[in-house]
Amino acid sequence: MNEGIGVNSFSKIVRALKDISSIDNPPSASSRYSLFPRLAEHIATLFKEGRLFDIIPRLELELKIVRKYNPTVRPALDPYVSTQIGIFSANFNAWEIGSLLNYPECCIHSFAEDVRYGLDAKHLKELKRVRGKVFVATAGFIPCSLSCEKSRKRGLTAFMDKASVRRLRLLEKDLAAALPHFHPEYQGHYYEIRPA
Repeated sequence: MNEGIGVNSFSKIVRALKDISSIDNPPSASSRYSLFPRLAEHIATLFKEGRLFDIIPRLELELKIVRKYNPTVRPALDPYVSTQIGIFSANFNAWEIGSLLNYPECCIHSFAEDVRYGLDAKHLKELKRVRGKVFVATAGFIPCSLSCEKSRKRGLTAFMDKASVRRLRLLEKDLAAALPHFHPEYQGHYYEIRPA
């Protein structure tokens, strides 16, 4: 089976984090990852200090489960991993975090500059124009528009039929069982799913 866009999107993040884990000189992570230099150096430092010893096995397990389902939209990064590397920290801006997570610039701008912290009235107005499909996004990702082509091409959003959504629910269930964590907002919730 060919790997779908969701698997490729998730793999890209896993590859970056595995690469950062191998950096011996944390300040050099800044130049290697110039779109998120402070965050890359922070993560490299945590790896060097041995504080992220369990991150790579969790990422590999999540990737294995994602490959099994081969989704069109990638799930959210394991909330434990996200917490440990600083995704939810106020120490890093939306541009760095969004760049690590491969979010399109238009969506990062919409989130950071227009202060959009969830699907809002503009998104819901767009959703009303859609018939017979369900809107799906990676949990935690807020697109600039439901029709953003860049977010679709990066495996962050899609319009799906109900059968595809059922498969995503099974993926979420497997991820929640295999990767327990304590983040309250992501308990069994790796996708944002909105019926039209």
